[in-house]
Amino acid sequence: MIESAFKHIDTAVSSLVDICDQLSEEDLDLTPIEGKRSIRELLSHLALVCRADLYISEGSSEEEMTQFYQENCVCSVNQIKDSFIENRNFLYQRYMQFTTEELLHVTTSYWGASYSRLEWLLEMMGHMYHHRGQLYTMLTLTGREPKTAMFV
Repeated sequence: MIESAFKHIDTAVSSLVDICDQLSEEDLDLTPIEGKRSIRELLSHLALVCRADLYISEGSSEEEMTQFYQENCVCSVNQIKDSFIENRNFLYQRYMQFTTEELLHVTTSYWGASYSRLEWLLEMMGHMYHHRGQLYTMLTLTGREPKTAMFV
C-alpha cells in the first residue's frame, strides 16, 4: 500500500523538480495572486512538505514546527530541488521501517487531526498535489505555464 502512495509522491516530486528547472531565480519572486505567497515562498514550503508533515504526524508541537520551518529555509532554485529529493527520501526511509501494526497506529497532530500513519501518508500526498496545483496556476497566471508531465 505505501508503495502506491510513494509512486504518486514520486510523480509530484519529479514534476516539481522539472518545473524548477524551467524557472529562473527572478521567477521565484513573482507574486501572481495579490495577498498570497510568492512562487519562492510556495516552493520553499512545498519542498519541506514530506519532512514537515512526517514530523507533524509524529506529534511535533506547533512551536517545534515553527522552529523547523525557520531553520530549514530553502530559497534558491537549487536548494529547493535538493530539498524535494532529500525530504522525499527521508520520508520513505522512515515509512519503510514501519511494521503493518505501526502503519495502522493512530497519531494526532498539534491541531487535533487524528489519522493512522497510513492515512497520514495519503494526507502528505494530497498536500503535495494541492500545492503543486497552486504552483501550476500561479505560473500560468504569469504566462510561464510549465511544460512538464503532471501525471504519468
